[in-house]
Amino acid sequence: MDKLKKKILLVEDEDVIRSSLVKLLERHNYVVSEAISVRSALDRFNTNEFDLIISDLRLPGGSGSDLIGNVGSIPVIIMTSYASLRSAVDIMRQGAADYISKPFDHDELIQAVKRVIQEYGIDANAGKNSLIWGESPETLKTLHAIRILASTDNSVLIRGENGSGKKAVALAIHNASKNGVKTFCPINCITANEANYEYLIDMADCGRIGSLFLENLCEVPLNLQPLVLKLIETNSFRCIASSLKDLQLLSELGTFRKDLFLKINGSSLEIKPLRERSADIVPLCKHFIDIFSKEMGYQLSLSEESFNHLVRNPWPGNISELKNRLNQAALSIGCDGTITPEILGFKEDSIVIQERKLISSNPNIQEGKASVEEYLIQYVLKNQSQMNETTLAKNLGISRKSLWQRRKKLGVSR
Repeated sequence: MDKLKKKILLVEDEDVIRSSLVKLLERHNYVVSEAISVRSALDRFNTNEFDLIISDLRLPGGSGSDLIGNVGSIPVIIMTSYASLRSAVDIMRQGAADYISKPFDHDELIQAVKRVIQEYGIDANAGKNSLIWGESPETLKTLHAIRILASTDNSVLIRGENGSGKKAVALAIHNASKNGVKTFCPINCITANEANYEYLIDMADCGRIGSLFLENLCEVPLNLQPLVLKLIETNSFRCIASSLKDLQLLSELGTFRKDLFLKINGSSLEIKPLRERSADIVPLCKHFIDIFSKEMGYQLSLSEESFNHLVRNPWPGNISELKNRLNQAALSIGCDGTITPEILGFKEDSIVIQERKLISSNPNIQEGKASVEEYLIQYVLKNQSQMNETTLAKNLGISRKSLWQRRKKLGVSR
């Protein structure tokens, strides 16, 4: 069985509906097992093997909600014909991850499945969080801040670039706090609408939310900001938010409510981009490679040249870009498992090859009188007042981009 595919247990007694749902889920690349009642589901299967359970509410011999207390931390989506807010809230109070009203739209069901698997998958794997690995001073400061923030009930505003790990930091704060046993509930404010916020207000009454994570809070339209403020003010869960933009500046410009900014800005934390903490890249790479190796069933590795390329790359998409690049490379190679620079998509005029050119064209480096970095620093400092960047790079036998990367790494500003 493909280890990359998510496994779903479908509990439905009506043959036509069950068959239709199996086909729908399999078309979306899920592996589906079937049962017709709660008892048959528990007797026939080890429910811990599944990523999600989807169950009808009314089943022979019992209710689908009876599954919730018998499957540990495995999320359960309940299907019900009773499409009322009261029934939804009752189902959520019992511990369901979500509910779907019959008759349902196929796209709606698939979106719910994807969301629940993603959210509960993050919670289940919080101990091996893949975005807070590293050894840089910046990451150590972040980990220290997480421990301090977790010991308080303050709201937290996290700032940082896309892909830098803001959601992972929010989850780490939640897991280390006293509310860590409850649900970590993320909502992306870019796509959330009025109904989503109203639903959260009702869901919060169930008392299951430990931390609400408002991702991209800066993108909430002005007309929906009162709803977000109501959500925060009328509930006891902890609120954590992330933003790409300066919310204080937006509040001064009148495009973001000042009272909402003050409510969310109990404590603040800034996540540095990956290019400013290059010491994290090797530990992150090793961690991701370990994860991909387990998923694929054979050991992957990175060549030394690959590590050199990865460390020197600027990664404008931060950790998300690094992970995606490694994942694509892992999926494209065979069982020999060695990832080379070519597989990673680095071109021939890469830094390592340029470095070789630099070595071959400079006798002082060949004779061991200076390292590559020492020679480059000396040459740049000596000549940059008379030469522009293009000329400097050409004389060194490297690209302008490589020169810029070297300046960043070595702290040699112009």
